[in-house]
Amino acid sequence: MTPMINSILTYIVVDILCIAFSAFIIEKLTTDIGSELEIRILKSMLYIFLAYSSFDIAWVLGEYGYMPYYIRCVNGIVCFLSIFLITVLAFMTFIYTEIRLKTSFTKKRELWIISALPLIFSLVMCISSYYTGWIYYITPDNRYERGPHYCWQIAVVFFYFGVAVFRALYCGSKERLPMRRHATFSLAFSIIVSVIIGSLQIFIRGTPLIGIAIVSAFFITFINFQQAQIFSDALTDLNNRRRANQYLETKFNSSMTEWPLYLFMLDIDSFKEINDTYGHIEGDKVLRIVAQALRMTSQKYGAFVARFGGDEFLLVGESPYVSNPDELVNHFNKSLETEIAARRLPYSIALSIGYAKSDGQEGDAVDLIKSADYMLYKNKRGSHPSFGYKEGQKISDTAFLKA
Repeated sequence: MTPMINSILTYIVVDILCIAFSAFIIEKLTTDIGSELEIRILKSMLYIFLAYSSFDIAWVLGEYGYMPYYIRCVNGIVCFLSIFLITVLAFMTFIYTEIRLKTSFTKKRELWIISALPLIFSLVMCISSYYTGWIYYITPDNRYERGPHYCWQIAVVFFYFGVAVFRALYCGSKERLPMRRHATFSLAFSIIVSVIIGSLQIFIRGTPLIGIAIVSAFFITFINFQQAQIFSDALTDLNNRRRANQYLETKFNSSMTEWPLYLFMLDIDSFKEINDTYGHIEGDKVLRIVAQALRMTSQKYGAFVARFGGDEFLLVGESPYVSNPDELVNHFNKSLETEIAARRLPYSIALSIGYAKSDGQEGDAVDLIKSADYMLYKNKRGSHPSFGYKEGQKISDTAFLKA
């Protein structure tokens, strides 16, 4: 085979592998590993990429004359779709980033419209290029060539990717929780990798580097979803016990003595009675209510929260974000009251708490958990009042139990 045929076959094989891998990711993406909106956006991006890769194969076959004339004559349309779909993917990457960051952007329609303006500009330029040749043109011998204003198309793509990376890095730098900060930086990293690899195709023509770049970004995102699934509780979407143990062990093994840790074990009172009387669906609702209150506290103070098992939860605060452990529980109390006030429940929700503190000078994660757990059950047996919201009452003051 000639070098040209080898090059074409390599190009097509790479595109087919990218299609196969994308189809595999689509099959594995379910709402079990991410929110419904995130999964829907990501699947849409994958479907668009499948379309792009298909047009890319058609382009390379037509470019080198390996298609019948009646197919080759639509080369201009194939080129238009290939170029514009990359811009659509860049735009959706920006949207997906905002959704992952949970910003207010996605709730404001006017921001959606403004953000779509560069995409509309790209669409107009690509369509008009069929007549003007601004972005691309087709030569008399049916070959694709870049137009004099091709750089504008690249600028739009880089604009969306650049804003997405900037937003991810900025929000990640402001994130107090190490796990969320890592996830945000990982998102930025996946975009940067795809941009660097894909940019090489600007200078090395005739190579399927854009497909490789996009698949690389999808792969990194998919791996992040899988890791999140391993360390997340499926019901509450909090960290699970495995992640909690890993977090505490990391703190104790990484010379975290610079700041003390405040660890709280929380247990829902009369949870079995709620399950027995109102059913497990209501019991699950109670767990989600408590989890949301903990999540709100976590967001404010950078605290680590997890469902430790059954109706037990774990809350870990760390200086300098927490100057006084009272702050954490008081905020949780208010958050819990807010969550319950938004619902009409036929039962009350109250929790018992155990508290322990470690300055890292002695003991380990197991000792810290045992101390908090001991105080929790001492509290639960009635030596100290429970805390939480009970229907018809105000939230009681929390009794802090120091181990």
